[in-house]
Amino acid sequence: MDRDASLVLPYTKKHRLTFPNLLDPLGAVYPIFGVRYTPTNFLINRKGEVVGRSLGYRDWNSPERMNFLKALVENGAAPNGLAKK
Repeated sequence: MDRDASLVLPYTKKHRLTFPNLLDPLGAVYPIFGVRYTPTNFLINRKGEVVGRSLGYRDWNSPERMNFLKALVENGAAPNGLAKK
């Protein structure tokens, strides 16, 4: 929901984020996905389907999250229904 790339780009470079970070300067997209909080993260599979989402900060380097992401990549499914959390 950030609208100013000058605020987002330094952060993505600093943390070496390689995944797409899309901006919605007109605020047109976030109502479609029901985004009310930042950050909101969507996990999208190779078919373009939303398979999970998280609201608020998450430590994506924690062992639990790494196992979750590994299962998504390897199996195409989240372990223990974690995708809905």
